[in-house]
Amino acid sequence: MNSSGSPSTASSVNRLANPNRNMSNRLDLDAITDIIPSGARVLDLGCGDGLLLAKLVAERNVVARGVEISEVNVRACIGRGLSVRQGNIEEGLADYRDNAFDYVILSQTLAFLDKPEPLVRDMLRVGKQGIISFENSGAWRERLRTLSGGGAGLELCSGEPRIRSITLKQFEQFSSCLDATIEQAIYISNHHVIHKMASLRAKTAVYVLRRTTSIPS
Repeated sequence: MNSSGSPSTASSVNRLANPNRNMSNRLDLDAITDIIPSGARVLDLGCGDGLLLAKLVAERNVVARGVEISEVNVRACIGRGLSVRQGNIEEGLADYRDNAFDYVILSQTLAFLDKPEPLVRDMLRVGKQGIISFENSGAWRERLRTLSGGGAGLELCSGEPRIRSITLKQFEQFSSCLDATIEQAIYISNHHVIHKMASLRAKTAVYVLRRTTSIPS
């Protein structure tokens, strides 16, 4: 569908521990919840404090698992009654067998990965489908800010971790190099799904991917 090595340093840990992270303002949570059917097996990579997983359990009765690097967030997940283990997702998913999950989610975390390709390949191995959401750096407000000298990404004095700028076109090219098929794409602006001029208008994108070559169950 068309729209128009593992880190070990403290900074790497900080990037993955706090990527999202005003979860109450996330535009993608409802879209992801609508995609996943009742009773599905779900793995959320970089699951933060477990808000999305808890929503999926409550509204879709999913079998939920998560991986999160922050000990504080892992404790928050456990406090919600979720099964989440502490780990660095960029070290790979070797602990999980092929097709172990119906869906593997990478929500608002892709932009903070040092090496996204091997992880996304691995998530499409352990999951029958992958769901990836990110902020669209090609949105017209982002382009205007860059052209007016405001720069791309976060301000240097923000104290926030480094973030990778991703446009819809870049992500679709990325999917092609992964031998992955985009099965669904949802573009969101101002809490509404949009269908026209998404590359310019969408603030957030949610993609559903599947490996082009399937893995036998």
